[in-house]
Amino acid sequence: MLEVIGWYFSIFIMAATPWLEMLVVIPIGIGAGLNPVAVGFIAFLGNAIPVFLLLYKFHWLTNNRWYLAWKKKRELNKQRKNEQINEEKLQKKQARKERMQRIFEKYGLAGLAITGPAITGIHLATLFAMAFKANKTKIALWMNASLALWAAGMTVASFYGIEWMMSWFG
Repeated sequence: MLEVIGWYFSIFIMAATPWLEMLVVIPIGIGAGLNPVAVGFIAFLGNAIPVFLLLYKFHWLTNNRWYLAWKKKRELNKQRKNEQINEEKLQKKQARKERMQRIFEKYGLAGLAITGPAITGIHLATLFAMAFKANKTKIALWMNASLALWAAGMTVASFYGIEWMMSWFG
């Protein structure tokens, strides 16, 4: 019993971690033999809670003394690194930012929210929406609606995809 709870807790933590989105976590959970509906729901919660924390605690975070000191140190390190950074990496970062800006301008917050998990991850898409000065309530609604759609879609695709693959092996 504790092992199963540990698996679900791991699914939640992995989903809450930036860069380990539902696109990765849900197939892992379903592939491990866990209940697909529970995996989808827990992965949704794991992604949704950090979105709310980003939206409603970001201002508090950015005004803390330790954050400001970290940011100043980071800027100094960034200046040193920029002298050594690979031009290709810099262009990729700039291209990603421009792509998100174009999506936001063309499709608005809804387009950013729907495409966010696939392009940059929901956490970074939330930060982009905040940077583009969207309303926090609308960001929360659209990001969580998008997460619900992605969770449902990935759960269904993972369940039937894994089942289909298992039928190959008998």
